[in-house]
Amino acid sequence: MGGSILAGALALTLAGAATAAPSLVQTAGGPVQATARGAMTSWFAIPFAAPPVGDLRWRAPAPAPAWTAPLARTASAPPCLQTGRTPFRSAGEREDCLYLDIHAPSAAPGDGRPLPVMVWIHGGAFTTGGAGTYADPSPMVSKGVIVVTIAYRLGAMGFLAHPALRDAGGASGDYGMMDQQAALRWVRANIAAFGGDAHNVTIFGESAGGFSVLTHLASPLSKGLFDKAIIESGAYGVAGQIAETEAETRGAAAIGKTLAAAGVDAGAACAGGKADADCLRHIPESVIRAHLMSDFAEAVPNVVPTVDGKVLPRTIRDIFAAGANNRVPVINGSNHDENRLFIAIGELVARAAAKPPNFDPADRQFLMTAEAYGKAAGPMAAETGVAADDLTGKYYPLAAFGPDAALQPSFAAAAAGTDSTFSCNGANVSGRIAAQGAPVWMYEFRDATAPPILGTFGGKYVLSLPMGAAHASELSYLFNFADLGNADRRALQQTMSTYWVNFARSGDPNGAGAPKWAAFKAGQIQALDIAAGGGVRGAPAKTFLNDHQCRTAWAKETF
Repeated sequence: MGGSILAGALALTLAGAATAAPSLVQTAGGPVQATARGAMTSWFAIPFAAPPVGDLRWRAPAPAPAWTAPLARTASAPPCLQTGRTPFRSAGEREDCLYLDIHAPSAAPGDGRPLPVMVWIHGGAFTTGGAGTYADPSPMVSKGVIVVTIAYRLGAMGFLAHPALRDAGGASGDYGMMDQQAALRWVRANIAAFGGDAHNVTIFGESAGGFSVLTHLASPLSKGLFDKAIIESGAYGVAGQIAETEAETRGAAAIGKTLAAAGVDAGAACAGGKADADCLRHIPESVIRAHLMSDFAEAVPNVVPTVDGKVLPRTIRDIFAAGANNRVPVINGSNHDENRLFIAIGELVARAAAKPPNFDPADRQFLMTAEAYGKAAGPMAAETGVAADDLTGKYYPLAAFGPDAALQPSFAAAAAGTDSTFSCNGANVSGRIAAQGAPVWMYEFRDATAPPILGTFGGKYVLSLPMGAAHASELSYLFNFADLGNADRRALQQTMSTYWVNFARSGDPNGAGAPKWAAFKAGQIQALDIAAGGGVRGAPAKTFLNDHQCRTAWAKETF
């Protein structure tokens, strides 16, 4: 692999002198000033739409007002309003939040060709997160791409549907998805001025960001806005979308609860608890922060884009089944231990709630017990149609999860959730795309030593549950969050970022600097790991399906 990388670097050198990234760029809205960051140059907090406040609240995004003085911002804009009860809430949020960041190589190859563009859509269950967390995509940028990170409205501000908010076509809700589409239109119109190829745009995202990518593959309004797509752990909600009527019922319940609690603080427009459009668009932001974001989270505990008749005329599954989806090359994948993150969150919450708080990982009383695992099988059985006794005795018996009895319940519960929510749905999505004849490559991230994204304080991991290759753990191999700690992980970061950049450049992850990755239609899933001397290897899809019980317990979950 080292020889290939050296040869690639030599080829770039021979192609011509490097071209410096532009310092001052004129966009359609006005000039923006670059921030030099060594080998990477960034333009921060560029407005791609008007602030969605006042009369523009809960509407499709409007064009940003033009400006004349250069925007010389050195950090990402504050994130959009967040829903509170999560360890991943981003600080400093505000309603005026529709901005994007652009990161480019400070010295691009001097061959005169524009660079491929990758647009990152952050995750966070459509309720948390922001562009600023991903401000260092240098593992990818260093390989010759431009990475754009975007914001979009979250929670109640991005996905509340209400009869009073219907547009001229009768649609309400999915404003966060419309924000993403507005950002993609902005990229098509402006990225050439930054040295990017407006005709070679790859969208990619993780978790809710991955589900967003899947939504864009289905949405007729996203047609023509991108050329390739990467879905990271994004197939979790394919069967969980609701119709606009149900979304409006839930939204009205959240609004009613907020107005009842806020009373006079909701403002004169809402006198008597009425909930017309004027009232809703002029509720003070303080009331939204104090009440509506949490009231909406209670009414809609699992936020995903709804079938609003506009962004999505049908469910994503129905659109794909009808062959009406947007067909572009796709990378799709998931992580081996996705749901360990959510089990770990439960442990962390329990430790924090102890009196006094207890963050000694040697004290294992906060791990899931065998009794709790048995009780958790009941709701899961009701949701999946698989008998609880089969879950705990046939598919996920405790004895199958290692010799440590204290860890077995957590490992078993996490495996069941991973398989039913992420792994099998992901394989179904890849199978559907491959059956349509579109190029698709599938991966499973398996690095059990990946730095945990939760539970580390002062350099010490305070949980008893090992995270393994948990949900979002692959992000450290695409973005620089912290030192990966050893040469094996850095080698995997090099390989993964090379795959992603190769794909953005050509629509195929294969190329210089990475081992062969067979397409999914060949019956292969690429295992991304540090084991076995680098461990990036193909694995038969049937092995993946068997390992994740996709041929048995979740056979009814089709896409």
